[in-house]
Amino acid sequence: MNTAQYIPLKKPVRIGEILYKAKYQKNSEIERHKLKFNTLGSFSVILDEKKLKTVEFIKQHKIQDLLILLILHRKDGLSKKVIFNYFWENYSEKCKRSNLNTLIYRLNKSFKINKDFLKIDRNSIYINGDSVEIDVDNFLEGARTSEYLEKINNFNKAISMSLRTLKLYRGNFLENISTDLPVAEERLKLKHLYQALLFRTLRLTVCRGLYRESLELGKKLISSDPYCEPAYRLIMTALGFLGNTSEIIRLFIDLEKKLQEKYGINPDKKTLLLKNRLILGINPEHEKILEEVSIFF
Repeated sequence: MNTAQYIPLKKPVRIGEILYKAKYQKNSEIERHKLKFNTLGSFSVILDEKKLKTVEFIKQHKIQDLLILLILHRKDGLSKKVIFNYFWENYSEKCKRSNLNTLIYRLNKSFKINKDFLKIDRNSIYINGDSVEIDVDNFLEGARTSEYLEKINNFNKAISMSLRTLKLYRGNFLENISTDLPVAEERLKLKHLYQALLFRTLRLTVCRGLYRESLELGKKLISSDPYCEPAYRLIMTALGFLGNTSEIIRLFIDLEKKLQEKYGINPDKKTLLLKNRLILGINPEHEKILEEVSIFF
């Protein structure tokens, strides 16, 4: 052997190392191009932690509607047949497929992203959960987790999780989007879930003696649902523990006026009784608060 021509490697190359890099470098590449859709409140797109301009996107109704359909069908995927029938019902099969390919290309180009955004097979299109984050999914997961924590009596963690989750709800689902798609049902469902989570958290904070936090939550709840009488009872209970009797009276009068104007009825006898007892300084025992305010949802 001619040793003058032999140059040893500084570091031996191992097959395992090559495979490791091939796997994890690819995943890190996806992570560097993380895409996030904010759909609760005004629609926005975050790419690599930078908010993209969506004004032009919203003007392009077909691209917008395709993305909304994909979001609505994000769990099970969106059938190409549904897309064809919605956009090009009377076109030939060849035209439908060609138009869909063009629309997908334009959608990707709108967000300056690559093929990692979507998964496409013979019959369906999916949003790629590995590279896309949607705030609705985070909201739903947070609500489920807080409910579970409450069921196992881990109340402090349940409250903490609920408060973090409620911050995700910045407004109604796609509230700034104009579309003929059936988003109203999803919008209403999410709003009801938000109100239910607000009420559960309000009830927990009152039971745990977090009265000032309760007042903030109660204000948000009756702003979202002005006729939720059990919420008024919880707020009045918190005010009673804080010794604010004048605000209890004002709140009761406000509820009375709203119920009369909307339904022509008076507040429930439970609400009147609670109000009178609180004004006299008779606060319910914490373990009996649920009995005082009744159960909601």
